[in-house]
Amino acid sequence: MTDKLKISIEKLYDIFAKYQGLSKLEGSPLYDDLETWNKQIRSKKLRELTADDLSLFVGKVILTWGDENDYRFYLPRILELTAELKTPYDIWTLYSRLEDVNWKTWDADEQTAINDFTLELWNNLLNDNSEKAEWEFKDYFHSIAYFYLDFSEILKVWETNNNFSSTKHLINYIFEERQHLFDNNYIDSIEKNTKNIEQFKTWLTSDNILKKIEEAFYENDKNEIAERLSWVEQILTNEKK
Repeated sequence: MTDKLKISIEKLYDIFAKYQGLSKLEGSPLYDDLETWNKQIRSKKLRELTADDLSLFVGKVILTWGDENDYRFYLPRILELTAELKTPYDIWTLYSRLEDVNWKTWDADEQTAINDFTLELWNNLLNDNSEKAEWEFKDYFHSIAYFYLDFSEILKVWETNNNFSSTKHLINYIFEERQHLFDNNYIDSIEKNTKNIEQFKTWLTSDNILKKIEEAFYENDKNEIAERLSWVEQILTNEKK
């Protein structure tokens, strides 16, 4: 995890700590297990809660268990686990719940902390060469692309990142998503994202991205990934015509 991402997480804990005393964890009277759930989630300190501990909460919060203050209190730990690629429930639901509570009306410092975290999460993911990051990349990218306030900034971070893992994520993504992007004209996700698709396709077929992939090919022409780099370069060249 990058130092900047760690700093952004600590800032989240600092800013949202004030909600500890406001968290009541009330829920639907139809739940016979509500008392048990509350006892379990309160059985550990905030920073000790695992993805399993928080999964049920993230799935139900705002809807039938817990209110906005509850979500704010647990949010730093939820985001920290997300940064560790252990997001409770799934990352789309995490950001969808933020939309449900109209988080863009929250205090300015809270909004800034969440936006800063999301951008650092994205940068950290691009630099992560692990198999886990490869596995999670598409879901994380789709959620960030859909919910983050400035898609152009997401693309700029990707384009200017010179770490090979960033390029590897790019070529794997294009190879796997070509049909959705160029034939069906959407970014495939829980919701088909058409709002950014034209900008994304223009960026993908830009000279800068083609050059990035071409350079990566020549630097790795004897490695296993060379064939996929070649395929992706041809895909983008054809789409550019």
